Order: sequence, then C-alpha cells, then structure tokens
Amino acid sequence: VSTVDDLHAFARLLLGGGTVEGRRLLSPEAVRQMTTDHLTAAQRAAGTLFLQGQGWGFGGSVDIETIEPWNVPGRYGWVGGTGTTAYVIPSTGTVTILLSQVEMTGPTPVTLMRDFWQYAADHHAA
Repeated sequence: VSTVDDLHAFARLLLGGGTVEGRRLLSPEAVRQMTTDHLTAAQRAAGTLFLQGQGWGFGGSVDIETIEPWNVPGRYGWVGGTGTTAYVIPSTGTVTILLSQVEMTGPTPVTLMRDFWQYAADHHAA
C-alpha cells in the first residue's frame, strides 16, 4: 500500500538514475538492471498475450516494441491488477500514475488504463 506521492517520488528517483534531490539512493547499475528487459526472445514469445510489446526488468515491465502509441521503447513501470499503473518515460522525462481501483478482469488492461496511456502519449510526445 502506498500513496501517489510515494509512487511519484520513486518514479522520479528512477528517472534521475538513482539520485533524487542530490542524494544517491540507488546505484546507476541497480537502476539499469531494474529498467532493462531480461527476458529471452522465447520467453517474450511465450508471454505475448500478457506482455504486449514489453519485456521484464527487475520489478517491472519494460517496453521494447511500439505495439500501441503509448508503448515507447525504454518506457518502464507497472500495471497492477487492482487498477493501478505507473510508468516512467525516460525519452520525455514523463512520469504517469493512475490509481483507479478499477480491477482488471483479464490479461489486457482495462479501457480506463488504455485511455489514460493514450492521453499521456498524445500530450507528452517526444
């Protein structure tokens, strides 16, 4: 359980390469490991339904293909089944957070999340 302020602070930490407000809290290598896809091509192929153009870093997904307009290679974050989503888009310096509590009912994110990501993509293009 967390707050939007906590999620935003963590996302800004990752966006800052492990440094926030001049304080180093994570090494650049730790951030790189968290935000780099570690799946093999075979693992991604087996998980296509769930991954939808993404791979998996240490603790979150990492976009590797532009399947939808909001899938920006290098974007990383998380989709929670209880209606939360938070992504960092390094190429634009954007942090997106949605705390909806609209539960997912399957492997595909609900329309609300997809609409949110589309809005973010439309309004924060590189």
